[in-house]
Amino acid sequence: MNEAPPQNTSAQLPIAGRAMEVRNLTRAEPDASNTAPLATAEIVFTSGAQVQRYDYLNDRLYLEELVTEPGAVRLERLQRGAPLLNTHSNYDLSQVLGVVENPIIANGLSTCTATFSRRNDVAGYVQDVADKIIRNVSVGYARHKMEMTPPTTEGAPWVYRVTDWEPMEVSLVPIPADMDSQIRAAGATNDTPHHTLRTFACEFIEHRSQGAAHPKTPTVGISAATLTRKETSMMETQNAGGNSAPDTTTDTLAAANTRAAEITDLCVQHRAAHLASGLIRDGKTVDEARMAILNERARRDEASFGHRNVNIETVQDEMQLRMEGMEQAITHRISSKTKLDDNGRQYRGMSLLELGRDFLESQGVNTRGMDRLALATRMLHHRAAGSMGTSDFSSLFANVANKRLRNAYEENSATYDMWARRAPNAPDFKNITVVSLSGAPSLLQTNEHGEFKYGTMSDGAETYKVVTYGRIVSLTRQSIVNDDLRAFDRLISAFGNSSRRLENSLVYAQLTGNAALANTVALFHADHSNLGTSSGSALQLSSLTTARTSMRSQKGLGGESLNIVPNYLIVPAALEATAYQLTSAAYVPVTQSTINEFRAGGRTAVEPIVEPILDAVSTTAWYMAASSGQIDTVEYCYLDGAEGPIIETELGFEMDGISYKCREDFATKAIDYRGLYKENGA
Repeated sequence: MNEAPPQNTSAQLPIAGRAMEVRNLTRAEPDASNTAPLATAEIVFTSGAQVQRYDYLNDRLYLEELVTEPGAVRLERLQRGAPLLNTHSNYDLSQVLGVVENPIIANGLSTCTATFSRRNDVAGYVQDVADKIIRNVSVGYARHKMEMTPPTTEGAPWVYRVTDWEPMEVSLVPIPADMDSQIRAAGATNDTPHHTLRTFACEFIEHRSQGAAHPKTPTVGISAATLTRKETSMMETQNAGGNSAPDTTTDTLAAANTRAAEITDLCVQHRAAHLASGLIRDGKTVDEARMAILNERARRDEASFGHRNVNIETVQDEMQLRMEGMEQAITHRISSKTKLDDNGRQYRGMSLLELGRDFLESQGVNTRGMDRLALATRMLHHRAAGSMGTSDFSSLFANVANKRLRNAYEENSATYDMWARRAPNAPDFKNITVVSLSGAPSLLQTNEHGEFKYGTMSDGAETYKVVTYGRIVSLTRQSIVNDDLRAFDRLISAFGNSSRRLENSLVYAQLTGNAALANTVALFHADHSNLGTSSGSALQLSSLTTARTSMRSQKGLGGESLNIVPNYLIVPAALEATAYQLTSAAYVPVTQSTINEFRAGGRTAVEPIVEPILDAVSTTAWYMAASSGQIDTVEYCYLDGAEGPIIETELGFEMDGISYKCREDFATKAIDYRGLYKENGA
């Protein structure tokens, strides 16, 4: 039988994969410059053996044979260094395990060398290869030209000889490539539809025998076996009695191709791509394919105990978004440090009345012809539909006020938190009891058969509770009309400053008030050995030494020595210069007797704290305090959930405007006298 001229067609094919073998893994010895030895291995990437595959374009099985002859394999990529990947993953550089190069094709066998990276995250893979835990390797290659030879006997498969192909990459894989399916080198699956399948043009050269009854293969083809009954019947009717209608037949094949494409798209869209070939091969219609996909999804949902196709969409309320933008713009006008995003930038430069007009218009309120006072009143009293709470604009100002209050509170410095201890937040307004325990009793010698004796631990307790402080001021309607945000800012900032001053004065009142402790003795008292009243108590080196000695000599509740070291020197503003002179690192003694160990860098260095509140009581008295980590001194706390000042608002009825109430729940108490010392300075 004479051979007919070959027919040439072309199509886009994805990269295919084949199993390979790793041989001869070796690791170089590490040297002084290497943190890990360099590992290399030999890889056999093909021997030219035939592998069974499936031709989806022509709906048939075939045997693929890679030609391993000079000129048939494009080795440029391997010669320049192709990547060694982790399971064909090519979207992240961390998946590159090394490089493959030095390809050799000889005696029908194709090999190359692989060099592994020295990275720490690759060392485990190298060890698994050395231990033969990882044995499977897959090569990804592109096919550029294939010769298609029909079977010589009935039932035998076609043979496709790939006469022009190109290795693209090499991968370590847990399971070698499936020889019955094509491999996507890009790693795209139905679970990642955003990855585009990379394909390469391939030329098909089909060899036919003269007069052979092979069905014509279309360029982008589908065989007669994939036609529906209706399409097949049309072709049979058109070709009956030797009458042919080539144009109609072409139209029928085009319709079948369209149906196949629609079925494929449906299957990919609904993550059921594995159904596509069977539905096309069985000649199912698009509607039948839809039903099959629905059944598959139902089966999948049942297996996963519920519906999994859940679409979650985050929706933000338009009114809330508008209020956030206005709040940001107002805060930026008060404090230029506030950053503006696109939402807040659109309200930048608008006055309070302009903001109110924009807001009312967005809520369907017609403000045309409304005078400024009426507009201010309406914006202050407007509530969104269904709301029974405070007005929307008063809530907006409350949010701005709290943010500005917190900034002013944190920016205003205080000295009490440098030495006093912050206690845990109080859960309520009940009394807080702080128990002080003595040290453990001294250990006594016990003879060989002697009895251990019991010791005792004494305790003391101080009690205090959280107290509420607050004031009310108002932002009038006239201030809103006048767009007087500076008055609003001064009002809120004053609350922040006054709150910090309140805390400062309450803590220092524990020192200046000298109230009695739980033992009915004043905090600073001769009985507590922490009060100096002599003529030598003025702030000087000798009085500092006396105070240090007294603090070191303090006894615990059980009579044990505490050896307390002073850490802070607390003085009024009148003694500031003297305090800094005595604690300066530049202090230079004249004689040995004037060596000052209280200076910065000294063995008992103290940190000076200057507090003008003390001047109102005495300009000569000064104090020393130990670190709260050594022993309790004075502690303070807030009500849980209300750390610092809090702003509350109320829309006025008897007065046009918004009333602001600043409230703070705070408490402080001297807990133990042993870590504190006072000199009257007389």
